[in-house]
Formats: sequence, C-alpha cells, structure tokens
Amino acid sequence: MIGLNTKILFIGSGKGGVGKSTVAVNLAIALAQQGLKIGLLDADVYGPSIPIMLGLRRLSPRMERLPSGEEKIIPFAKFGIQVISLGFFMEEARAIIWRGPMLHGTLKKLLEGVAWGELDLLLIDLPPGTGDVLLSLSQLLRGTGALIVCTPQEVAMLDAIKAINAFDQLDIPLWGIVENMGGFEIPETKQIFHIFGQGKAEELAIRFNTQLLITIPLISAIRQGGDEGTPCALHSDPAGRLFQELAYFLTQHRLKSIENPFE
Repeated sequence: MIGLNTKILFIGSGKGGVGKSTVAVNLAIALAQQGLKIGLLDADVYGPSIPIMLGLRRLSPRMERLPSGEEKIIPFAKFGIQVISLGFFMEEARAIIWRGPMLHGTLKKLLEGVAWGELDLLLIDLPPGTGDVLLSLSQLLRGTGALIVCTPQEVAMLDAIKAINAFDQLDIPLWGIVENMGGFEIPETKQIFHIFGQGKAEELAIRFNTQLLITIPLISAIRQGGDEGTPCALHSDPAGRLFQELAYFLTQHRLKSIENPFE
C-alpha cells in the first residue's frame, strides 16, 4: 500500500522509443543517492523493460503474510530503490491484450497489494500514449507531478504535446521536459551531430511555460548500462552525472516546494 505521505511522479512520453524507461530507472537511482526513499513502478504493461534494466530479468517477487494477516507482494530492493513491474509476473515475450477493467484491476493490485513501506517518492513509468493506464492511475492516486521525456524529433514533439495535455486534463502538474538523444559527440573531434534534430524540446518547454530540465546526449554508456542491468546513474562518469544533476534539481526545486499532497 502506498503511504499517505508518498509523493507520486509520473514519467510519460506520449511516444515509445524515446528512452522513458531509461530516464525512470536512472532518475530513481539518482534520487535514492540524494537520501530519499524511492519506489519505482513499471506501469508500462505493454512493454515492461525495467526488470532488464535493473538486472532482475526472469525473477519473481515473493509473497509474505504480514502481522495483520494480509498477504502482500514484496518489491525487489536493488540499487537503493524498491521496484515492481508487471514484467515480473508474465512471460517476457507474451503480448498483453487487455480491456480497461482488467488493466485497472492489475494496476490497483500493483499499488495496494505491494508492501511498499514508507516512501518519499514513487516514480511511475507509464506506457506510451494517453490511454487507460494513465486514466486508471489518476483514479487510484493523486499525482504530485509529471515529467515528459521526448527526443528532438518533430513527431516526438507532437506526441509529447498530447501527453502534456492529458496530464493537464487530469490536474497533474508538469514538472518539466527531459530531452533524450539530444546529440552525438565525436570523441576525437568534439564535433556534435544532432541526429534527431535540435531545439524542439526548448520550444515545447516555452510553449507550455515549463522548463527544459536537461538534455541527455547519445552516450553509449547509457544504453550499455540498461542492457547489462547496471544503470549509468550508479557511476560518477559524465553519463551518470547527468541523472545525478537532474535528481539534485528535482530534490531542491520541486520536492522541497511541495507540501503533503494528501492534506
């Protein structure tokens, strides 16, 4: 069960393939490094990838009977965070074809049937789009804030706008934009190639009166860390410092300015 004092941060994109789960995993770890008690819920029911990124592939969490007599799912604890994913309960290659009520019931169980303990912040990695999952979660939880992850492509911007409008309709405050795949630097020459375009995320932030919090370039260490189950936020190299800086900013300029969202 989620505690009443736990703040909720939705991480969305509107479009798949922009690195939303990569940002969610690394940001969760970096926030834990700031001394916060962090939970991470992989709510991407169509393509749960967080078990792979955290080195928890093909594992299933255990059940435990609490002193109250209730049976609860015990989340995995790794790299300083608590994590639950639908990927722990299904075959890796299985396709999910569910109607809204079944999705709602599953998400409710992942929230209420898990022994999360006392958390300062629960990050929720959303699936692409603005469908049933976001609507169900907004009915089950009161969102404290949302981050939009996008690439500089025009197509990604259009989908990001839809996600931003969805958060607005659900009264979930937008905390800012995270631009991923912002450019590639040739190590030998330091020349930067903007493979997916440039400037669109800044335009998006200005349009919606929010901040472009960080631009994450194409760095192979980020991809490698996710594939190997050792996220780059664990390290103090340039890739890791990007997420550590983002976590520090959110801790100082977003979380500290928010009172208990349930009061």
